[in-house]
Amino acid sequence: MYKVLIVEDDPMVASINSIFLEKYSNLEVINIAKNEEEVFEILEKNFVDLILCDVYLEESNGIEILKKIRSKGILTDIIFITALNESNKIKEAVAFGAIDFLIKPYNQARLDTAIGKFLKKNELLIKTTMDQEECDEYFSFDSTQTEFPKGINEKTLEKIELFLSENRKKWWNANKLSEELNISTVTLNKYLKYLVSINKLTVNTSYGEVGRPENFYKYHN
Repeated sequence: MYKVLIVEDDPMVASINSIFLEKYSNLEVINIAKNEEEVFEILEKNFVDLILCDVYLEESNGIEILKKIRSKGILTDIIFITALNESNKIKEAVAFGAIDFLIKPYNQARLDTAIGKFLKKNELLIKTTMDQEECDEYFSFDSTQTEFPKGINEKTLEKIELFLSENRKKWWNANKLSEELNISTVTLNKYLKYLVSINKLTVNTSYGEVGRPENFYKYHN
């Protein structure tokens, strides 16, 4: 289980980031820090594998926090989630070991990519020694690969998304999709919810005569 620290001074944003990470069974958010002082209080008492950090905090600067973390010999991985888009600052953060930068506004799919990079690289580093092929894999890891949430299969997702994309003029409910794709409605609902979360689908809730809500989905044009 990888331990994650969120560094964010906006409680709502911190909560959203925490909810996004709940999808991963191998990640645990152990705390949320609002400033530099809280970061180091937590790091003194806990081993942290990954920090999700905003750059512009009210009382601190995320890149300066990263520099101080490295000066103490702490090798925790850091992903920045920020509105910052200055290339020189991004270069500076990468030089001190940031593994990814997410520019706000970002979606679940982009966070999945960043987390996938973190998980893959740490998987490679479990071994005490690495041969040349493994070193090459570590340094050339394709950041476009996505680590999907638990229970989401890439091939099944592609099948559902392709069908909806090809039939994007029509609204679909889970029952109709189940007939077309030969996939259970229980499974479909999980994938439809995921596609909505990454902004691939629009959802519209309809209330029938008995008042029971039913969701209809349409692929974004």
